[in-house]
Amino acid sequence: MEYYDGQGRRITLGRVLGRGGEGSVHEVSSIGQNVVAKVYHDPLAHDKQAKLRAMIARADDRLKDIAAWPIQTLHPSANGPVRGFLMPRASNAEPLHHLYGPAHRKQQFPSADWAFLVNAARNVAAAFSTIHASGCVIGDVNPNLVFVARNSLARLIDCDSFQIPNGKAPYLCEVGVPHFTAPELQGLSSFKGLLRTPNHDNFGLALLVFHLLLLGRHPFFGVYSGQRDMPPEKAIQEFRYAYAVPVGKRGMRPPPNTVGPEILPPAMAAMFERAFSEDGAKPGGRPTATDWITALNGLKVQLRECATNPAHRYYGGLGSCPWCELERQTGYIAFLGVVSVPPATGAGGSSFHIGQVWAAITGAASPGTAPAPAFVRPADMKAKPPPTDLRAARMWRLARRCAAVGVVILGIFKLQHLLIGVLIVAAVLFFGWNKEQPEVGRRKEALANAKRISVAAWSQWNKFATDKLFQEKLAELRQAREEYEDLGNRFTSDRNKLQANVRELQLRKYLEGFFISDHDIPGIGPVRKATLSSFGVESAADISWNRVKAISGFGEQLTRELVGWRKRLEGQFVFDPAKGVDPADIVALQQRYVQLRSQLEAQLTAGPEALRQISVKIERQRTMVREMVLNADQQVAQAELDLKVVQ
Repeated sequence: MEYYDGQGRRITLGRVLGRGGEGSVHEVSSIGQNVVAKVYHDPLAHDKQAKLRAMIARADDRLKDIAAWPIQTLHPSANGPVRGFLMPRASNAEPLHHLYGPAHRKQQFPSADWAFLVNAARNVAAAFSTIHASGCVIGDVNPNLVFVARNSLARLIDCDSFQIPNGKAPYLCEVGVPHFTAPELQGLSSFKGLLRTPNHDNFGLALLVFHLLLLGRHPFFGVYSGQRDMPPEKAIQEFRYAYAVPVGKRGMRPPPNTVGPEILPPAMAAMFERAFSEDGAKPGGRPTATDWITALNGLKVQLRECATNPAHRYYGGLGSCPWCELERQTGYIAFLGVVSVPPATGAGGSSFHIGQVWAAITGAASPGTAPAPAFVRPADMKAKPPPTDLRAARMWRLARRCAAVGVVILGIFKLQHLLIGVLIVAAVLFFGWNKEQPEVGRRKEALANAKRISVAAWSQWNKFATDKLFQEKLAELRQAREEYEDLGNRFTSDRNKLQANVRELQLRKYLEGFFISDHDIPGIGPVRKATLSSFGVESAADISWNRVKAISGFGEQLTRELVGWRKRLEGQFVFDPAKGVDPADIVALQQRYVQLRSQLEAQLTAGPEALRQISVKIERQRTMVREMVLNADQQVAQAELDLKVVQ
């Protein structure tokens, strides 16, 4: 098949490298390996031809380095209309979702660690920055827009859909993917006539960076707290960022078994908050590509290698490795590593010796049980004297009661006919309002407060009076020792289970090769495929009825379609007993046990110092709490004396 380029040179097309709805991509044998041709299926409108010519006029080395940018038009004859274009070839590269999707990554980028993903994210941002610096806007940001090479360099494709400047009438991008469209553009019936801005691109860029750093999760796909379904497009339109702080703030929560922006530097987590919020929708509101380059460059120099698993890299500001924690909680291995050291119990090349470490642990001194603090009331402790007006009130009360007795005597012997009235007067005099009661009440309340403080102080004392915390830590270390000494047996048992389950393992490996994103399943379009991926359902191997049915928006029918697709694939599976256990499964098992061994060794090695710190803490707390208890008991004794003198 022959065409002519814009300079009239004959171009011979080779085999088809890819085919889409708009056109096909071919090798160009007459030019070399670094250039390919895109030929459209149908004739192009005049404005599309003019757009391609404008793009070629704008091409420079920076654009050609980061994009499959048109460099020459293609024509069926020397003077014929434009039917395609030549562009740089993205060699040895894969679609970006093959990198950020964990299941894809294990097949296409098995040695890629988180540092690789961080660097790839930085390079994607650099590509966006170059496009924006040229005055262009990508417009249709989507998961298939970016390809990434084995060295993490990023290249943009489908550049002929970009928005290109052209005076007052730019060539627009009139297509888009719903789950990558900015909230302020959601709900539009069409992108026709819409002028895109770099801030719209910045929403899609933030999504791609989020995907890369957080294992392919979509920031708006999660568990909705409301009663109805929450379609992804509506969640985006309503700014329901599932990872917003605090959790659930937007009525959405992350899918189960996920890591979120908490594993990132706080400033970077805040960038995601801004990109996915109402403020980001304002003109220029979202972090730019340059902002992401700066942030990701900063993250790169802060990465730390996990002491337990060399395949793990993580942000150095964290207290522990998030990938180890994810594996402990879910059993999911986020990053593959090459393991050369088999499980062991301290023999051979290991510098760890369980006998020596355990001797140091058992040699740690316990703080024992402390005698209870004993408060002795000082002989010179004196009660707080009653107020002066209280003493006068007492004299007046005595006088009133004497008068009451006199009135009663008078009534009995002299005024019998007025006896009832006399008794009433006497009662008023005898039981009338006592000015002492407010002071008594105050002192009773003071005693009650003193007793409450004393009870709290003694509660604290009881917490540290024994060596309970020390013994609990010792029991924890004893259990770790037992686990450590049993590692060899457990590893052998698990390896034997692999041998016994060869068929199931082969079936799973077979199903892992069928990615949902690559197949047409009734009712499962691009948005639903992205939703499944965000919930960790990437391949046929991940599909189960309960797992799919639990995802919002996947009812009986869609779940049935997915489960049926898996069952049809299972029906095509042929077991090969000669293959035995996949070496990769043995490596994964070794990796898990090497990690577990390292964790136990670290825990046991730190045991003696941990016990010493607990002892120091207990003694320090005892000293402080003993003083609190004695002071509290003294306050109780004082309050009791103070009350006694006024009762």
